[in-house]
Amino acid sequence: MNWDTYRYFLAVAEEGSLSKAARRLSVSQPTVGRQIAELEQRTGTVLFNRASHGYFLTDAGTQILQNVQSISSEFAAVEQRLEGLDKEFSGRIRISTTEGFGAYWLTRKLTEFQTQYPQIVFELLLDVQPLDPRRREADIAVRINDPKHDTMIGRVAGQVGFGFYLSTAYIDRFGCPETPDRLKYHKFIDWNHNGNGFILTSTLRQIVGPADVVLKTDTVAAQIQAVRSGAGILFAPHYMVSQFPDTHLLFNETLSGSADLWVLTYKELQNTPKVRAVLDFLFDAIKADQEFLAHGLP
Repeated sequence: MNWDTYRYFLAVAEEGSLSKAARRLSVSQPTVGRQIAELEQRTGTVLFNRASHGYFLTDAGTQILQNVQSISSEFAAVEQRLEGLDKEFSGRIRISTTEGFGAYWLTRKLTEFQTQYPQIVFELLLDVQPLDPRRREADIAVRINDPKHDTMIGRVAGQVGFGFYLSTAYIDRFGCPETPDRLKYHKFIDWNHNGNGFILTSTLRQIVGPADVVLKTDTVAAQIQAVRSGAGILFAPHYMVSQFPDTHLLFNETLSGSADLWVLTYKELQNTPKVRAVLDFLFDAIKADQEFLAHGLP
C-alpha cells in the first residue's frame, strides 16, 4: 500500500474538488488528478464521480473513506508522539481557536508565557469554524461551547460572555434603542457563517428575529471597524469589543449570553512537558481573567 496515494484520495474526498485538494496539499492540480487516476487504475475501481462542480465519492469510495481517515489519524498520532519525545521546553506548539479569541485575548497571554519559555514557538490557527480533529492540525484547541467529538480530551476552563454593542458613532447617526423591544428598528452587523448552531448568529436571530442586517463578514477586524464606525449593532464576545472606549454595551447584561470555554488536546499529548506547561498556563490565565471574559470591561 502506497500511503502517499491515499493521502491524495483523502484530500479530494474531504475537499470535494481537485483544486481545493491541491491547495491543501501544496501541490499542483494536475498532480492530484494524476494520483487519483493512478489509484483508480491500480485498484480497478472508480472512486469518484466527476462533475463540473466537483468530485463526489462513488459507493466504493465511500466504503473505504473511513478506513483511510483512520489510517491518516494514526500517522498523525505517530508524528505527534515523536514530537512528544522531546522533553525540553522548546519547539512548536499549534493552537486552534477562533479569530476573535486569538487576536484579542490569547496572543498577549502567549507572549507572557514566552517570557518564561522563550524557546517555545506558537502557531495560531484562527478561524470561526473549528478544525477537523481527525486531521490533527493543532496540538491544543480552545473552543466556545462543547466541542462534541471523541478524539480530543479536555475540560471547561471558564465562561465567555456576549452582549449587544454599539458605538458612539452609531448613536449619533441612528440613536440608541432604549429597551430590548426597540432593537427590531435598528441595524445590525452579523457573522458571515452559514453553519448550523453557530452561537452568535443563532442567538442574534432568537433575540432580534428578522433583524435589519446591513453587513456580514467572517473577519473580526472588519466587524470591529464596522461597529466602531457606526454601521450597526454587533452581538459579540465581551473580550472582543468592550476594550474599545467608543463602544458601549446595551442594556448592561439584560440580553447577554454566555458559553463554556473549553481547552482540549489529544490524550497522547496531555503529559508531554511543553504541552502540559501550556495547558496549565491557559487554565490559570483564563481563571485569572474570568471576570473580563465573562463580563468585559466596565
